[in-house]
Amino acid sequence: MDTRNNSKKTLRLLFFLFLALLVTAASAAVYTYMYMQASPISVKAAKVVFADGTDAAVAGESVGTNGTYVQFNSLSGWPNATRVYENATVIKKIDPSVNFPCQLQCDSWSGNTGSLSQLYVKVYNAAGTWQGTLDVGAANTTSFTIPHGEVWRVEWVIKWSATALSTDTITVTLALTVTGEGTGE
Repeated sequence: MDTRNNSKKTLRLLFFLFLALLVTAASAAVYTYMYMQASPISVKAAKVVFADGTDAAVAGESVGTNGTYVQFNSLSGWPNATRVYENATVIKKIDPSVNFPCQLQCDSWSGNTGSLSQLYVKVYNAAGTWQGTLDVGAANTTSFTIPHGEVWRVEWVIKWSATALSTDTITVTLALTVTGEGTGE
């Protein structure tokens, strides 16, 4: 008699466990969708752009449409020597009435990075005064604010190690973050 009673209790317990599992699985499949809508999302003219520096041709600089992208395809350096492109490109303020806080950082870099001794990107204001340095290998950032209507130059400093080979290359992508709509509006 005891075995039969235990079997019923065991079956009843298994049934309730199965039912609990079924209820839990069913409730996990309930979703509520909420929506956000933005309409219209428009295009505004860039207020800070890249433009040709005096070293643009030797650096292989190419500014993209609207000035919001710049590419270099001829930057190079010798082993154990420092190569400086003093004015590879400029950062130009189109809006003469607003200050724009900016931050320059390394987004990615790859290739023979171990053969590189240093790679710095320096920013100078319109008067030629140094404003900050991005050490690409150190994963740091440099911040600055471009005042009303100024043009700032960007300098690249490259030094390969003494053992670097002519086949060594690196690829670097930098990100210039321009904060908000600027200050002083």
